[in-house]
Amino acid sequence: VDVAGIVMAAACVRSTVPDALAAPRKLWLLGLPPLLGIGVSLLILAGTVVSFEHDATWMATALAGAIAGMLRGRQIVIETDQVWGTVRMPAVYDTAVAAFCILAIASADGLSGLFKPGTLPRHAHMAAASALFAGYLAGRAWSLIRRAVRLPHTEL
Repeated sequence: VDVAGIVMAAACVRSTVPDALAAPRKLWLLGLPPLLGIGVSLLILAGTVVSFEHDATWMATALAGAIAGMLRGRQIVIETDQVWGTVRMPAVYDTAVAAFCILAIASADGLSGLFKPGTLPRHAHMAAASALFAGYLAGRAWSLIRRAVRLPHTEL
């Protein structure tokens, strides 16, 4: 399960490359990094001891990240080609930073079994941290997709 989380986190990082290159891409590809990030966060959460406090912390950090992501998504200029369903925005690096943070958290979670107990933070804290970044990616994507669908056609 830890290897699957690390692979999904690496795929999340890879899916953010078009953001840094300002390359046009299909509209549905904006939703791929959040989907992978949420999957990683759920895998980490599944490995924790389940309690109400852990679930509430996980949900609260995911909600805080989603709100921050929605606010950031409203600030990004986006152009959309309604005919081909493609979008383009200027080069931004916030998604890559969030995806790298998810990868670092998934790697630390995967390697935590090699250390003696108490060396690294508990899995619940790692799940909450990854939920913060996954929520950020999801909120940002939601805001961008919602705006892109309503924007007038631009030839890309």
